[in-house]
Amino acid sequence: MLNPSRSHPLPEHIDLILIASTTEKGTTKMRFNLYQAEIERSNGWSKAHVVAPTEERAAELIFDHDEELRQEHLQFTLERVDEILPEDRRKGLDDMLETAAVGIASYSRVIGWVGHLAAIQQLKLFRIEDGEGSETFVIAPSKDIASALYLKDDPLAEGDHRLFRIFDGLADIPADRIASLELLLEFGPVGIARYGEDNGWSVK
Repeated sequence: MLNPSRSHPLPEHIDLILIASTTEKGTTKMRFNLYQAEIERSNGWSKAHVVAPTEERAAELIFDHDEELRQEHLQFTLERVDEILPEDRRKGLDDMLETAAVGIASYSRVIGWVGHLAAIQQLKLFRIEDGEGSETFVIAPSKDIASALYLKDDPLAEGDHRLFRIFDGLADIPADRIASLELLLEFGPVGIARYGEDNGWSVK
């Protein structure tokens, strides 16, 4: 387990190491690893999942992430988890590790593991309104993924159709409800979001 800090920074340049595996047919393909990061900030702890070829590259991404978003961390730890995740948390994992770029990822019980679109990117809150005026909030990196999560969560019957529109979910959120969104929008997870008076925002 790596435990880097700003007082002991990583080398300024780290070579990218590609991890390859050979399939039964003899073809070679690149496969990344999944690391869990636990990050201590002045206001508490955050947890993130990072797709990267090595632990050092994952640590570099955390440094870049905080620098880009002008955040500070006191310390963080990294642990490789793709080999130890339970079966009920492995949906979409292999495909993601073979196709996703280096970056942040999160898990949805509906569609499985999702790599965020950019290496350094905060997620977005979308508000989906159907033809009857019902509203659903979704945390996702893009409208396309928000739509997929929405339709997977409430699937259509065969031959049925549904009209819905997608809006910026933060546009009409009261200021006192935004604070509890910050951690979710930084690292996820993606999914259907709900607000409760007692516990704030949570993801289904």
